[in-house]
Amino acid sequence: MKVVKNFVHADLPLIFAEIFYHMASSATSKFIYWILFLGFTALFIFAIASHWEYLTLILPFVCTTFVKALDII
Repeated sequence: MKVVKNFVHADLPLIFAEIFYHMASSATSKFIYWILFLGFTALFIFAIASHWEYLTLILPFVCTTFVKALDII
């Protein structure tokens, strides 16, 4: 990943795009997705136990990180 010298707020989406591209193309990205999956799953279980009314908002993150960790997409 290249270093941006003159950081401007307009370059922020470009920097995030480079980070996500690097994360998706590297072999260590599966580890990150597994960690995120476990974190969102723990949050989901906590939301079930505490009867949180916005429980379904966590579910897309759990499913997406699981699929990305298994490299299905």
